[in-house]
Amino acid sequence: MYLKKIELHGFKSFADKVNIEFQPGITGIVGPNGCGKSNISDAVRWVLGEQSVKSLRGSNMADVIFAGSQDRRAQNLAEVTLIFDNSDRMLNYDYNEVEITRRLYRQGNEAEYLLNRQQCRLKDITDLLLDTGLGRDSLSIISQGNISNFADSRPEERRAIFEEAAGVSKYKKRKIEAIRKLERTTDNLNRIKDIVYELEKQIAPLKKQKEKAEVFLTLKEKLTSIEVNVLVHEVSELKHQLDTLSLQLKDLNERHSSLDAEIFLKESADDEIKKKMFVLDNEINSLQSQLLESMSEVSRLETSKIEVDQKRKHALQSQNSDDIKKKLDNLKAILTDLIEEYNDRVERLKTTEKSLEDLSQEQTVLTSKINHKHQSINDLNQEITKNKNRQEILVDLVENKSNYHHGVKAIMELAHDNPDIIGVFGDLLENDSKYDLAVSVALGSALQFIVTKDNLQARLAIKFLKDNKAGRATFLPLADMEPRSLREEHAILCPALEGYLGVLSDFVSSSKNIDNVILNQLGNVILADDIDHAYEISKATYARYKVVTLDGNIVNVGGSLTGGTVNRQQSSILQKRELEKVKEKLDELEQKLVREKNELLKLENDAKELAHTLLQKQMSYAKLEVVVQGKKEELVVAKGEYESLSHQSVELDEFKSGKIDNQLVLQLNEAIKHRDELTEKIKSKRELRMSYVNENEQLESKLKDLRRMLKDIQGQINEKAILSTKYEGSLNNYLSRLSNEYSMTYEYASENYHDEVDIEFARGEVATLRNEIVALGHVNIDAIEEYKEVSSRYENMNSQRLDLIQAQDKIVQAIDEMDQIMIEKFSTTFEKINKEFNNVFRELFGGGRAQIKYTDPDNILETGIDIDVQPPGKAVSNITLFSGGEKALIAISCLFAILKVRPVPMCILDEVEAALDMANVERFAKFLREFSKQTQFIVVTHREGTMEECDLLYGATMQQKGVTKLVSVKLEEAIDFSNENRKGGI
Repeated sequence: MYLKKIELHGFKSFADKVNIEFQPGITGIVGPNGCGKSNISDAVRWVLGEQSVKSLRGSNMADVIFAGSQDRRAQNLAEVTLIFDNSDRMLNYDYNEVEITRRLYRQGNEAEYLLNRQQCRLKDITDLLLDTGLGRDSLSIISQGNISNFADSRPEERRAIFEEAAGVSKYKKRKIEAIRKLERTTDNLNRIKDIVYELEKQIAPLKKQKEKAEVFLTLKEKLTSIEVNVLVHEVSELKHQLDTLSLQLKDLNERHSSLDAEIFLKESADDEIKKKMFVLDNEINSLQSQLLESMSEVSRLETSKIEVDQKRKHALQSQNSDDIKKKLDNLKAILTDLIEEYNDRVERLKTTEKSLEDLSQEQTVLTSKINHKHQSINDLNQEITKNKNRQEILVDLVENKSNYHHGVKAIMELAHDNPDIIGVFGDLLENDSKYDLAVSVALGSALQFIVTKDNLQARLAIKFLKDNKAGRATFLPLADMEPRSLREEHAILCPALEGYLGVLSDFVSSSKNIDNVILNQLGNVILADDIDHAYEISKATYARYKVVTLDGNIVNVGGSLTGGTVNRQQSSILQKRELEKVKEKLDELEQKLVREKNELLKLENDAKELAHTLLQKQMSYAKLEVVVQGKKEELVVAKGEYESLSHQSVELDEFKSGKIDNQLVLQLNEAIKHRDELTEKIKSKRELRMSYVNENEQLESKLKDLRRMLKDIQGQINEKAILSTKYEGSLNNYLSRLSNEYSMTYEYASENYHDEVDIEFARGEVATLRNEIVALGHVNIDAIEEYKEVSSRYENMNSQRLDLIQAQDKIVQAIDEMDQIMIEKFSTTFEKINKEFNNVFRELFGGGRAQIKYTDPDNILETGIDIDVQPPGKAVSNITLFSGGEKALIAISCLFAILKVRPVPMCILDEVEAALDMANVERFAKFLREFSKQTQFIVVTHREGTMEECDLLYGATMQQKGVTKLVSVKLEEAIDFSNENRKGGI
């Protein structure tokens, strides 16, 4: 393994990117003082993890970044990369080339380490280089300061270089880690011992409390089993009785409503009849007055007519009359009167017949209307029944929440006594009906989420559901709800898009001050007019938001689409809206039913009046037929008398076609007609009034019966309501006991506690068990879990204590083993170095003796290393008394001795021979050449003797002030080139 290349950029004086290539052997870096050649060794030390700023000749780490010069700006980054040839796999890394990089940024002093261009930790690099002889504190980098310090340092400080040479650094590092681990283990063991001691003190009293609690729980469980069965039985009975009462009350209320409506209709009919009777009385009185006048007129005219007729008959009967013609005139006048009267009665008969036909037709039409009205009322009753059934279903869904999840219903039953449970989210919302579908599909299952005051109430509710196995529910803690909204750029963009109506939360409100929940659920949901515009809005906002349409279609987050018909049974908002519409429709239908019944009543009254009128007309028609027949007979007699007197046949039509000027007969006919009409009207109205009287009496009697029935039903309703309230109070009491004492819902209790029990015996057993529980006194229920927890913790801690003791023993054993390995390795290496040190010293100094020795032979692991040398011809007892050059040569001797025993793949020597004279420099250089076969040397120097032994030279210059440049020369090529030039005579 050897260093192939160093890449520097922005490190100290290397402002530009510089690549320094190396090869096996000796590479020299030369240059005048201050040209930056020592920055190369600093760069290597820095990459290998040097953290000491002082060692890098700076005041802070940012000083390694090029600070700028008169002509160059400062750099913001220092980067150095070492590229090693790893063909021999000395580095435990499966690559032929290994690159180690370190970077430092001026801003924030942020540093990075990279291994083959992949980020890593400094520890990874340190572990990779461990025991390779490379490292910031190893023999791989030796400066002039290290050489001088080696001789002057304390023996304990001098030990480190020998540890590195002995290869015990990794064991020492592991030992330090093991000691730290041992310290941590000991600390943990002490803490656990304290905890175990405390737990031992807690276990005994907790065990007693646990046993007492277990007795309590056994009694409590038995009490629970018996009393819950009793409560379930009582609740079941009460629910059954309440259901029966509810059905009875429903039936009574329906009968009450039906009677009330019937009484109202009959009272209205009664009032109408009384009004008609009053009107008829007035009409009859008026007609009677007219009839008296008409009868007087008829009487007067009949008297006059009788007088005329008597005069005529007298004239006809007189035997003294000689004037036959005069008799004929009288008979003709009588016949004319009879013809007029007969024609008048026939005409009246025809008129009456025509009236009968009209009345009959009118009766047919009226009957058809009545039948139609009956059908309409039947249809209305069916529709009302249908809507009432739908109303009952919707009331069950909305008010009783029958379609809600089991868990939601269970929690809402508790909400009556807990104001911190605000309500079901969907039930708290208010919005215009045209947004119902949009809100419903946007919220979906969130409509059944439960809004609570805070997170604590939600957690308590979840615990209740879990303990009672009452289902699941999702909660929205008001205090924790964070409002959501559109991003600012989208809030500006969306209003300009076609079809955008707004954010859905703007169309929803609530009277419960839950704005945060509304904004959390709907604050970032967009409302659009149709699916096409919704898709465009989603596309414009990169599908970040849910977009819903007025007709219930959705463009989801991410771009997926949802649409089709909506199941209204799943939306409380749509159910509430439908319930409102059903109630409104029921009101309209019931009002229409009242109107229809009133119209039917009027039609039936009209039909009765028409029937009376038709009957009177039929009677008048029958009377007129008799009168017409009588007049006809009188007319035949009068005609015979006339024909007998005149001895000629008489055609009545001739009389009829003739002009008759008999005012008296005409007046009498009109008067009789008027009298008969008045008589018929009065009779008809009296009969109609009598029918009204009979109907009124029947209505009054019926109303009396109905009011009595209504009073009875109201009394039953009151009795049932009082009984229902009593049962509900008892039921709530039992349910409260189930909830408060046993934390159970009735559903859970009835599902799990349904044994058949003798109620009276069970109640006695409950009293006995309660007395036994009271006799136990204070019971710490938590003691069972506490004992279990403490016992488990004690066992766990005790197990950990034993594990830690075992681990402690293993760590101590491992430390002992590592100590033995380090003693063995260090001693072996020390002896080898000591032997080689004497040889190298004698060779470099031309004689004398040298040795290294322990300052504390009994403590190999911590002993310092002392140096005892005696150059030829000198008797110096203390190394510190040697000259600087001698100290350097002694240190170099020790360095070469170590390299003989433990070769390193690469060594950087930074002016280590600076204090040597020319002869010693040459000896030093020869040793370099000797060791270069196994170690790559990079020598920073300005001594000629060292330069001569270099295979490759780099010259460091500063052509531009403050910026280091390098020029390379291969000496073998230079020598060859020089020899060729000499041969050529140049």
